Amino acid sequence: MTSRIVLASLLVALSAGPAHAAEPLVWDLWPGQPPGDDVALGPERDRTGPEGRLVAGRRVIRLTDVSVPNVAIYKPEASIDTGTAVVIAPGGGHTILAYDLEGTEVAAWLKSIGVTGVVLKYRVPGRDPNKRWLASVQDGQRAISLIRGRAKQLGVAPDRIGIMGFSAGGSPTRYSALVKARLYDPVDEYDRVPFRPDFAAPIYSGGIPEGATIDGTCPPFFMVITHDDRERSLDVAELYIALKKAGVSTELHIYESGGHGYGLRPTDLPVTSWPDRMEDWMRRLGLLGPAEAAPQP
Repeated sequence: MTSRIVLASLLVALSAGPAHAAEPLVWDLWPGQPPGDDVALGPERDRTGPEGRLVAGRRVIRLTDVSVPNVAIYKPEASIDTGTAVVIAPGGGHTILAYDLEGTEVAAWLKSIGVTGVVLKYRVPGRDPNKRWLASVQDGQRAISLIRGRAKQLGVAPDRIGIMGFSAGGSPTRYSALVKARLYDPVDEYDRVPFRPDFAAPIYSGGIPEGATIDGTCPPFFMVITHDDRERSLDVAELYIALKKAGVSTELHIYESGGHGYGLRPTDLPVTSWPDRMEDWMRRLGLLGPAEAAPQP
């Protein structure tokens, strides 16, 4: 059975409803109010209506008005658990979160290859009109510190914690991997734990963030983009060139077509085979073998 058939089966199971999937462990990110968050919002809600745009023939959860950010943790079966974990940041233009397409469905795939999937529900819509990405980045940095700080409790290796983000979810991905400064004041002991991931995978997302320091200390990168994804392919190419010049281990896949926002849902376009490429990449880095066999950072 190929990886794409397995992935299709996982997505069908997810669409059948929550009763068919193990309930995740959910942790709030912050002990109190998130940093600088004084915006009054209504209840958290899925704003996709009956006529909402479909992806690969299926609806998408478009979650908005998120005031209490959290992480939902999906552990693989013990028999295949590699000790690797990945924080997953869905996209949505810092307005909504494509929570299933680029969140829970990704966690299901990671579980199937022995990786703990950590779905990041960051704050949307963006709070600062001049830096709409800021709340997502704060939540992303905090999520990595929290998972690493509780690594023993979760049964994951503290030096095998990565982050991947889709579209706008690339902001917490790139700001955690390429910016050395924490973008909020520490609130507790977890903020003394490093937030830099051990590997990073921005998917259909690119660009060099404000304050980036791209040098040999940056973690390995895996990136996917399509040529027809407007100007985003140029942003990704520029980031690749900067990483290459700095000697950072990087793998970039540019597909001819596919547009934007396809997630992992299989279609007849080659771009939707990208999870196979990422699995290969993780295996080559030693992230899918026993934790003690993984390369040290």
